[in-house]
Amino acid sequence: MIIGGGQSVYTAVRNREPANVTIDSIVGKKPDAKWLKISDAVLDTANSSYVSGITGGDAKSIYVPLVPKDTDSTETTIHVLVETKDPELLGFTNEMKDLDKQNVSEEKATEFIMQNLSKLRVQRPVQGLVKFGIDSGGKKERKIRKLYNNLAPDAIILAEGEKPSMAVGAIMSLLGLGLGAILLLSGGKKAGPPPLPS
Repeated sequence: MIIGGGQSVYTAVRNREPANVTIDSIVGKKPDAKWLKISDAVLDTANSSYVSGITGGDAKSIYVPLVPKDTDSTETTIHVLVETKDPELLGFTNEMKDLDKQNVSEEKATEFIMQNLSKLRVQRPVQGLVKFGIDSGGKKERKIRKLYNNLAPDAIILAEGEKPSMAVGAIMSLLGLGLGAILLLSGGKKAGPPPLPS
């Protein structure tokens, strides 16, 4: 909690406003800013992925390659993966997943794709926080990174919709310090033997 809270405070102090960048500039050099608004890019939903629980079920968030316009994410190096909970894109992904499970006919699958062409490649600005430090490198992220053979070694994962919060970071740090103090104070005390019956 102390580390996570400290990182949140640091991010909020260093990122007062989202940095406006283009996908082409990120391909050239990763920005130092952690709160980004990326423009001139396309969410290649056709090549998205997700992680589900042991029991499966619907995806709660999806990871979508963000690439320059007129670029196919299967044929170029991916420099940005967007973790999004956009209801429209989530719904589309879960519908595709269900169709795959049902082994529907090619005709029905083609009909579904034609009805949802606008969701395959979504062109819009994407704003969120770059995952780094304590928020990155977890088991889920490692699994996602392994799914893309053409992912750049320094590719960033952007959590869409998230923004820095100094208040949350400060509260987390204070709670961590308080819990740490309680554990330290209670750690040296030994429980005595139970009282003898009278």
